[in-house]
Amino acid sequence: MLTEDLKTAVIDISSSGDNEIIEEQGAGSYIAIDHINFIVTTAVGVKFVSSGQSGDTDLSGVYPFDTKQAMALDNAMNAEKGVIICKENESFLINLDGAVQVSGFIRYRIINN
Repeated sequence: MLTEDLKTAVIDISSSGDNEIIEEQGAGSYIAIDHINFIVTTAVGVKFVSSGQSGDTDLSGVYPFDTKQAMALDNAMNAEKGVIICKENESFLINLDGAVQVSGFIRYRIINN
C-alpha cells in the first residue's frame, strides 16, 4: 500500500509550449504521478516534461491528439513510483505544440528520498 498523501492538481491550460502543472518540491523530493486524465478541444501534440535547474527531461514522446480526444493513465498496479516520475527537485510540465485548450486533472504524491 502506498503511504504518501495523494494530492490533486487541475489541468486547465491553453498556451503552446511548456505549461507547469506541478511545481518542484525541493531537494530530496520527487513527484510520482498516479493518475492523469485530460481532453483536448482541438488537434494538438502533447508531451510530458520534467523541468529543473539543470534543464528539461522528456518523460514521453509527443502524443498526437485529434479533436476532442481524451487520455487517461492510472496506477492500477499501485507501483511505488507511479506511472510518471519526475526527476528529483523538478516540476511537471505539459508541453503543447499549439495553443489549444486542454482540461483534466492529476493525482500525485511527493516522494522524499
